[in-house]
Amino acid sequence: DRLHTMLFWLYGDLSQSRYSESLILAPLILATFFILYGFSQDLNLITAGEDTALQLGVNVERAKMVCFLAVSLLIGAVVSFSGLIGFVGLIIPHIMRMSLGADHRVLVPATSLAGAIFLVAADTVARTIVSPNELPVGVITAFLGAPYFIYLLKTKGSRWGR
Repeated sequence: DRLHTMLFWLYGDLSQSRYSESLILAPLILATFFILYGFSQDLNLITAGEDTALQLGVNVERAKMVCFLAVSLLIGAVVSFSGLIGFVGLIIPHIMRMSLGADHRVLVPATSLAGAIFLVAADTVARTIVSPNELPVGVITAFLGAPYFIYLLKTKGSRWGR
């Protein structure tokens, strides 16, 4: 039983989620969302280049530090409850940026919503594909994410091949 629990945590598991955990995570998720959304204009300028953003009045180091810290704390909290669910942070942001453009005022809410929808869909597939048994949700996201990662390396290039 312990091995099963450990493996599901390593692959990511949403089946053990409780409403009490949602009550703990919800304020963290909302706070991080509003922090990132608040820095969306700064992030837009930083994508044009740090020197350019600095010349336009953005405190680049502060913006990066606050955003990295907020996201890191949120990821740590979420992973402590659900385990390691890979590739969601690779697939969804790239797809959203390709389809919606680079404006973080649009990307932050759209990526948040799309990531949640993707994770619920992957969890639904994981629960039904080998019913009555259940796969860890991370298996489904890895099954979709690994080919997508290879696609990105082939199309966008990699420093390894140079």
